[in-house]
Amino acid sequence: MIISNLNEMRDFANRFAALLKDNDVINLIGDMGAGKTTLTNFIAEYFGISDSSSPTFAIVNIYEGDKTIYHLDLYRLEDPDELLELDYETYFYPENAITFLEWAENGAGFLPKDMINVEISKIDANTREINILADTKRGQEINEYFSN
Repeated sequence: MIISNLNEMRDFANRFAALLKDNDVINLIGDMGAGKTTLTNFIAEYFGISDSSSPTFAIVNIYEGDKTIYHLDLYRLEDPDELLELDYETYFYPENAITFLEWAENGAGFLPKDMINVEISKIDANTREINILADTKRGQEINEYFSN
């Protein structure tokens, strides 16, 4: 799906958010500046959360609204074992919450198996391509919705 501006990103986020369920873990894949945090912020707005930001320096942010959202940015993780200090199971296997991961590959070996993998590619300054991968059961379910 091609996204050409912030309004289209918000529209996509709202449609995507409507499909999310408690216990979902969304792996946001993309280069720096691709729009991973922007997408998360729009989804947080959908769930009534107005104050969300990138957790780059805190590693974990928790947002409370109509849903609880965990937002983890693993960019600064130097070793996956550092997750042991974060109580990672709370975030990777959320109960009554939804988790968003950025730079999940830095947590290799600890990641849940049925994540929803979302690739965001930066085409130019304003244009993004978003692909929901069908490589897990939840990914297939959501991908099927967007294909219809």
